[in-house]
Amino acid sequence: MTDIDIHIKLFGAFRKNGHALTLCLPAGSTVAAVKQQISRQINETDAALVFDSVLADDAAILPDSYVLENNINLSILPPVCGG
Repeated sequence: MTDIDIHIKLFGAFRKNGHALTLCLPAGSTVAAVKQQISRQINETDAALVFDSVLADDAAILPDSYVLENNINLSILPPVCGG
């Protein structure tokens, strides 16, 4: 199976882990699998927040079941509290 590069911009609470990270996963991986990998690579205190966050491409928020077939740029967006 072919591997794909997934470039992820970090926002909000994740920014203390840097501005971005790059993952290499098999083509056909889901957004849920990407979240699992992100949680393994960032600060342990932020790992649980990954699963309450969403991943988005340039056009939409992607559901956890979304399948990634090609190299892609994503952003991880943590939940926001406040008014």
